[in-house]
Amino acid sequence: MDAPVVELDRIASDIWTAMLGLTLEPYHDAPVFPPDQRVATGIVQITGDFEGAVTVQLAETKAREVAAIMFAMGPDEIGEEEVSDAVGELANMTGGNVKSTLCGVCQLSLPSVTSGRDYHVSVPGTAVRDRIGMTCGGELVVITMLLRQDA
Repeated sequence: MDAPVVELDRIASDIWTAMLGLTLEPYHDAPVFPPDQRVATGIVQITGDFEGAVTVQLAETKAREVAAIMFAMGPDEIGEEEVSDAVGELANMTGGNVKSTLCGVCQLSLPSVTSGRDYHVSVPGTAVRDRIGMTCGGELVVITMLLRQDA
């Protein structure tokens, strides 16, 4: 089943504005993080009539800022658990909004989160359908929609 056009930039901007009070701006270069930068990635899978995944990637420094806002805590109070929860929630909300644009019956997985330097996220059997880069306060945010490839 072909997926409809999904406006990842609008979805992400709406979530970041409503949930965090932060503005996302378009990023016109290739949305790639430098290999030495620590990055946090949240991912949710979509199954059912549409199969694929949605990822949200951001610099770990921005993820800490997002967690502080989300949990109304000071930056020095934020630990790895809060960062993981915040990034997972961004992926969950983004994936949920993508899912709402799809036809048919679909389910959303629980989010998974990973972080580190110079790693590649892969969901076997899928290919990138859309990838956008945006910035928040000058830091890169990358949203990717993956679509299952027919065997």
